[in-house]
Amino acid sequence: MTAPRVYTERAAFRLRTAWLAVLSAAALATPFLVSACGGGPPGTPAVRPPVATPAPTTTVGLRLPLNVYLPTVGEQATGEYLVYRVQQHCMRGYGSRYLPHLSSDYIGTTVATWREYESRRYGISERAIAAERGYHLAEEPGGARAPQIATALSLPEREVLSGRTADGRASSTPARGHVVPDDGCAGQAERAVHTDDAEAVQRGNDLVALLRREAFERSRSDPRVAAVNRTWSSCMRSKGFAYRDPDAALEDPRWNLRSTRPSRAEIAVATADIACKLRTNLLGVNFAVEAEYENAAIAAHPQELAEVRTHKAAESERLPGLMRRYDRAPSPL
Repeated sequence: MTAPRVYTERAAFRLRTAWLAVLSAAALATPFLVSACGGGPPGTPAVRPPVATPAPTTTVGLRLPLNVYLPTVGEQATGEYLVYRVQQHCMRGYGSRYLPHLSSDYIGTTVATWREYESRRYGISERAIAAERGYHLAEEPGGARAPQIATALSLPEREVLSGRTADGRASSTPARGHVVPDDGCAGQAERAVHTDDAEAVQRGNDLVALLRREAFERSRSDPRVAAVNRTWSSCMRSKGFAYRDPDAALEDPRWNLRSTRPSRAEIAVATADIACKLRTNLLGVNFAVEAEYENAAIAAHPQELAEVRTHKAAESERLPGLMRRYDRAPSPL
């Protein structure tokens, strides 16, 4: 089966930094998918229906075509929360106070994290956020909502959680008189939440993620995106800032994105960045071009994506019942 999900770091931090991977999408592209989507090298027009170019003031609410094959942000967050909650109950049976601060607040903070991530698909797009935080992300939640990390567990606890010994062998030693489940409590949780479809669901999600990454990379090299980037750059120069594209503004070495507060210079550039995006409709152009490449990917993988959508629907239908069954903290030790 697929590798069980285990906390290896604070989930909120993992999600908040995930959006940075968008900037290196070209390095992550897969040759198979380049040929599968049709057309020549990146930037070469492929056979695909045109997409009307919207004129959004933010990317929040824009849904790319491949989004219909993925769980919603709320479903994703709920599924992750349930996996961790089942892990917690399982670990409690072996005497471990795993994830002592886990609560359903995890769902809300994760949704907020992913929405911020999506709002930055083409760089920052929220005027109010730019004026307050520049290119900085929101502070990660702490206090009672901060989850425990798996590396804080003892070696016996880690073996129960993963079902593996320190040298990677399947665990065969009973813990507290009970045999450890296959793939440990993490594996048990995956099976409880995703049932026997876990592997098929993961394969489908992986395919969609790869197709999205490929479409994004191809759109970055599309002449229409290059043209709107030049127009945006000209707009920024008129405001006294020299950047070739929005990625260059974000990656300016003057910004210390790990600091608590942005500098005045960072806020000035970020607010100008937003103003020029709106003046040039950079957000709308980027969205329309990427949507065209995603439509081409969908046309190239009809059978696989139909199966993905079937599994997605089944997972969505199970979530309310799973929440009723598992959304409770285990009794104290």
